[in-house]
Order: sequence, then C-alpha cells, then structure tokens
Amino acid sequence: MRRVLSIVAILIALATAAVSAASPQFDSTRLYSEAEFTAAIKPYTDSIARSANDAEAHYWLGVAYLYAYQLSKLGLAPYAGRFGGRAVASLERSVQLKPDPAAMLALEHAYILVGAVGKWAGLVDRLLAATPPIPLK
Repeated sequence: MRRVLSIVAILIALATAAVSAASPQFDSTRLYSEAEFTAAIKPYTDSIARSANDAEAHYWLGVAYLYAYQLSKLGLAPYAGRFGGRAVASLERSVQLKPDPAAMLALEHAYILVGAVGKWAGLVDRLLAATPPIPLK
C-alpha cells in the first residue's frame, strides 16, 4: 500500500511540476520528420551548449529522445531507432544535476524501454526512499 501511495504522490508532483520559460516544453502530441525533430530539440541542445549543467534542458532533451524512440519502436520514426541510449544519457544527467521526480519518472520509463532492468530497479528503490511516508488514519 505504501508503494502505491508513494507512486501516486510522485505522479501528482509530476503533474504539477512547473515548466520554466528558459526551456520550452517538448510537444509530444505530434509526429516529427527527422528534420522537424532536429529543429524541435535545437533549443535544448543550444541551452546545453551554453551551460552543460542545465538540468531542465537535459530533461526536455531526454523526453524528446524518449518520445522519438517510442515512436521508432512502433515504426513511426525510423530515424530514432538509436535514441534510447541518448534518452537515458540526457535523463541521467538531468537527475544527476537535479533529482526532480518528473525526471526520475521519465528516466524510469527510459530504462524499461531500453531493457536496463537493473538500473530501473535501483531507481525505483531510490524514488521510494525519497518519498516521505503518507500517514494513514
């Protein structure tokens, strides 16, 4: 029961996470051609080029790579077949810089998609350890 409540708390935190104007939110509601995808991630790659420690830019870049990788698994983005590792690397860097629940959940999803079960289990344990207990009456 504690795990379920912890996961619910994390999902609520994810849903209410604020998005900064510095890194625009990636639009995961559309299909991208390879050229459009490259243009869509440019703000994140430019931001990282300016500041390698920009956790939010790493997060959105990882989300973009993860989205494209998922589409490649469905045959909808053939150019993105190798983006799983890029998604993991960007999201790991984001979590390293700022252990945000949204980034941790995205990283958890990336680990599952690329088959990194050991890393996934370690991250779930870390998420649960970081979640304060919810008092039950």
